[in-house]
Amino acid sequence: MRIALATGNQDKARELTGLLGGAEVSLAPEGFDAEETGTTLLQNALLKARALRAVDPSDATVVGDDSGLHVHALGGRPGVFSSRYAGPEATYDDNCRRLLEELEGADDRSAAFACVLVALPPEGGLLVACGTCPGQIAPAQRGEGGFGYDPVFVPRGDERSMAEMTPVQKHAISHRGRAGRRLAALLGLEAA
Repeated sequence: MRIALATGNQDKARELTGLLGGAEVSLAPEGFDAEETGTTLLQNALLKARALRAVDPSDATVVGDDSGLHVHALGGRPGVFSSRYAGPEATYDDNCRRLLEELEGADDRSAAFACVLVALPPEGGLLVACGTCPGQIAPAQRGEGGFGYDPVFVPRGDERSMAEMTPVQKHAISHRGRAGRRLAALLGLEAA
C-alpha cells in the first residue's frame, strides 16, 4: 500500500511513517502547506488530506493529520492553534515559553494531547482515527527528545516529560501513536 502524508512537518512525518508499518510512505511535495482554516482538528486534518489529493491524484491513500494540546486552565487553548500559538512563525520553543508564561501561578495544569488522522483511499471514502493522551503541563521544559510541546507535557501516570522518553516509550502512549495504530488497523496494515 502507498500512503502520501499531507504534512510539511518533518517531525510529524517521521512519527507517522514509523507508525504505519508495511506501507510505502511518501511525503507531501516540498513547500506543501495547506491552509488550516478549520475550527476542529478533524476539519484541519480533512483540509490537509483534500489539499494533497488535489495535487497528488495517484493511487496512494492520502493521510492528513492535525493535533493539538488542550489545556484546561486556558479553556482548551492552544487547541487547533497549537503549532502557531506564539505567532505564525513560532518555533517549538516559542510555543512552550508562551504556554508556561500563561500558566504561571495556575493550580490546574491538566492538559491533553489529541490527534486526528484522516485517510482518503484512492477508491474513495473516508477513514478517521483519533487518539488522546491525558497529562499535565510541567513547570519548566525538560528533556531533549521529541518535538513541539513534548518538553512541557507529562503524561498521566508518569514523572517524565515526553521529551525525556525514548521514541518507543512515547509512541506507546502518545496521542499520535494511538491514532496511528488505529488508522493502521483500519487500513489493514501492521501497526508499529
